Amino acid sequence: MKDTGKQHNILKITISETKTILEAVQLLNEAASQILFVVDECGSLKGTIADGDIRRAIIGGKELSSSVRDVYNPNPKSLTSRSLDEAKALMEEHGITRIPVVNSANEPVSLICFDDILSCERTVEARSNKVVVMAGGRGSRLDPITKIIPKPLLPIGDKPMLELIMESFAECGFHDFLISVNYRKDFIKTWLTERGNLRCSVTCVEEKEFLGTAGSLTLMKDSLKETFFVSNCDILVDMDYASALQFHRENGYAFTVVGALKKVNVPYGVIHLKEGDFDRIEEKPDVPLIVNSGVYILEPQCSDLIDEGEKIDMPDLIERVQSNGGRVGVFPVHRKWIDIGQWGEYKKTLD
Repeated sequence: MKDTGKQHNILKITISETKTILEAVQLLNEAASQILFVVDECGSLKGTIADGDIRRAIIGGKELSSSVRDVYNPNPKSLTSRSLDEAKALMEEHGITRIPVVNSANEPVSLICFDDILSCERTVEARSNKVVVMAGGRGSRLDPITKIIPKPLLPIGDKPMLELIMESFAECGFHDFLISVNYRKDFIKTWLTERGNLRCSVTCVEEKEFLGTAGSLTLMKDSLKETFFVSNCDILVDMDYASALQFHRENGYAFTVVGALKKVNVPYGVIHLKEGDFDRIEEKPDVPLIVNSGVYILEPQCSDLIDEGEKIDMPDLIERVQSNGGRVGVFPVHRKWIDIGQWGEYKKTLD
């Protein structure tokens, strides 16, 4: 098999085993490679860190200040030559998508990705799961612009947010959308009509009253017969929705919240104690937190917990699911995400 694959800058995806999990997350985001090579002080390959390793560490309660030694895979499959045929066989045998290539000193010199194996663009499996986009709110935190343009149609670059959300799901095989509309609904419906080349199935569901971030699910019950996604209309998450769906199913969750890693700056000096006594002051630290991204995965029975016409938000629905014995999970993601729900955040996306 002829190798026509893109070559990666190995230094950009290499991390010392003395670094922290948070530093690995930052490097993964910068490199956009979905894998890091962990090396010792001599540059020898000790292991690899992938998105899944980070996710398991977060779910397992690992501190992001912990060493990467606590999370990396110490037994990665590797090759000593850039043979796509051998790489393909290893990938198929072990269900992996990335393989390091090492030299005689066991130093990483190349990376073979699944995309390198394909001679043409990968065909994405079409999935029947529906995606609900909550696009009916007033967007009052973005006044005065949302008095003219509804929040789902605010532009990011040359496309409105709603189109970017739909494209991100479509790239993972999800093409069937239910759009909950209310405020400025005619603007949104007109835009959808004019954008006839979206290559998605789109149905608008009209709220007669504002029903919160979950209430309109009662208007869609007849269409929600299998596991479905819900997304706010003001966020865009760089994630693999298919992997999130698999995670949701494998763990038997009734409701899964997609959590995004965000560093929140504390604008004060934070005091640290040691055995009850003063230890040190950390000036204006960035604290890593897992925050609600506004993307959810639900089983159909979750919408049965909402009364017809009831105004209810997602946090309240989550509590009802738990009170009725449903398991609620968190699928953490650490890649880039965009939130345009407030002026400060929207301005950042335009800079």
